[in-house]
Amino acid sequence: MKKVFLLSLIGVFTLVFTSCSDDDSVGVSNASESQIIGTWNLTALETRDGRSDTNFDGTSIPTTFTAVGKDFDTVVIFSEEPQTVTSEGSYTTVITTTVMGETSTEEETGEDFFESNEWRLNGSILYFGSGEEEIGFTITELTDSQMSLRYELDETVDFLGFETSVSATYNMTLSK
Repeated sequence: MKKVFLLSLIGVFTLVFTSCSDDDSVGVSNASESQIIGTWNLTALETRDGRSDTNFDGTSIPTTFTAVGKDFDTVVIFSEEPQTVTSEGSYTTVITTTVMGETSTEEETGEDFFESNEWRLNGSILYFGSGEEEIGFTITELTDSQMSLRYELDETVDFLGFETSVSATYNMTLSK
């Protein structure tokens, strides 16, 4: 049973990249597309304050989770015309979950960080994807050498036939 919970949480963690809600956090006020265009290195990746509550046939299973990236060897390229984003390389994510008082930690290797082929900027929100598959990250810092992004996840999803409420703060840092 513990393995089922862990696998469901790993799946929920990946929803950070496939969910489609906007991030309402306050971001930088002066972001410009010209600052984003170029080659960046992924240098930090973190999910904090992760909580989920899965309803298994009327039984509530609350879970907490965090994820921290390490061993970064990922390059992210933002192109201008067309506005595409690509990545190559790998990284490792250390996922720690606590379910019913039991804590476990597992490492997952990630590749092809951005699978989106489109990006756009609207104020302080950097969007990836298009249409219903679009994800908005708030730019919390943007300089010539560093860009920090935040995504606030707060959704209820159907996962493996069970209703799961998920919330977490996702942070990513890219450096030139």
